[in-house]
Amino acid sequence: MTQIQLCQADEITEGEPFQAIIPGHPPFAVFKVEEQVYVVQDECTHATASLSLEGTQEGFHIICSWHEATFDIRNGKGISGPCEKPLRAFPAHVADGVVMIEV
Repeated sequence: MTQIQLCQADEITEGEPFQAIIPGHPPFAVFKVEEQVYVVQDECTHATASLSLEGTQEGFHIICSWHEATFDIRNGKGISGPCEKPLRAFPAHVADGVVMIEV
């Protein structure tokens, strides 16, 4: 696995999804809950909506605004709605103020 830098940790606000764009990779959705950072693919597996730009975060869940597919941001698992396929979740941590993930 390779580690990549996504963004500065201070760019992430608790309860507000953040979109990280890294050249050569699809967009990432970044979340903060209880001072922990979580990262999943930004595209809903049901209808390709951007979860960070169009979704609503409720605790550990992200809800797609298009059809209300709901996913757990800790592991990408579909919780409810039309989400038969899970999101890809990326191991994330903060090092020296930078959000890092493994891809």
